[in-house]
Amino acid sequence: MDSNMLNKTIALVLVFCMSFPAYVLADETEETPKIHNIKKNERAPYDGVLLNPQAAAEVFANKSYFQQECELKIKFQVDKEKAKLQLLIDSQKVSYDSLEKKYIAIINIKDQEIDKLSTIALGKKDYSSFWTVGGMIAGIGLTLAVLYAVER
Repeated sequence: MDSNMLNKTIALVLVFCMSFPAYVLADETEETPKIHNIKKNERAPYDGVLLNPQAAAEVFANKSYFQQECELKIKFQVDKEKAKLQLLIDSQKVSYDSLEKKYIAIINIKDQEIDKLSTIALGKKDYSSFWTVGGMIAGIGLTLAVLYAVER
């Protein structure tokens, strides 16, 4: 047989196998599972898999272990997420506390500055009336001096 012909045959078989749905070849399953004890040399009432007591015990034990393993994995993941969230909450609390302390410190500094400026503003003596009276006396004195100088 020619290798070209062999390649074409293989390609045709592969195309047929890939286009033919695999589920058509699948066996139909029975609707309900059945368990039937049989003794040696006794015919089985249906087709299926026969398990000895040790294999059946192992299957049932694995089922309970799988359930426990699944529960443990779920608990582990939940605990891990709780720990992450608790860490985030604790970090936010620390950040909040430091910001609150910083805010209180800034407010205290501002209050001290206000008190200092108020003390300076209130403690300053007002000499504006003296300046006004002094200016008036100086003006009157200069006017009299000019009049005296002009008359002479």
